[in-house]
Amino acid sequence: MRTAVMTFCVLLMGCAHATTIPLARDTLEITSSAAPVCGMTGAQNVALHQAAAETIRHGFDRFIIMGSQYQNNVGVVGYTPVVANTTGSVTAMGYGNSATAFGNATTTYSGGQPIVAGSHNQSFVVKMFKEDDPAGSNAVSARETLGPKWQDAVAQDSHTCL
Repeated sequence: MRTAVMTFCVLLMGCAHATTIPLARDTLEITSSAAPVCGMTGAQNVALHQAAAETIRHGFDRFIIMGSQYQNNVGVVGYTPVVANTTGSVTAMGYGNSATAFGNATTTYSGGQPIVAGSHNQSFVVKMFKEDDPAGSNAVSARETLGPKWQDAVAQDSHTCL
């Protein structure tokens, strides 16, 4: 049990990542991948965070998502082993050359839980704008997207979807 909990915690700490591919000086492709526990929303949140952070890193202030794709390849890949544990008791009484025995046994089963693997994947094509660019008047603010601690968010990559 302890090993399962530790494994789950390790998976959550590194449950998501994102990559950036420059398509033009002001256009990026952001791709994220998130663990099954994160769901579609987790993959989207990681990609959105990466889009905002990369906008600032590239010297821009605002961005528009020009295109988006999503893929879910999460599924059951197997089951944990089933373990049977049998316990019992017997009482025997004998008299002369005959004996009588009484007993009972109980079997409990554990295991058989599904093993889920795969990932949720999100891809955005992002066009970036400077604050004073009229073409970006309808664009989303990268700093507002990242929140009040946007400097910290830009300084580090997000590896969690929570």
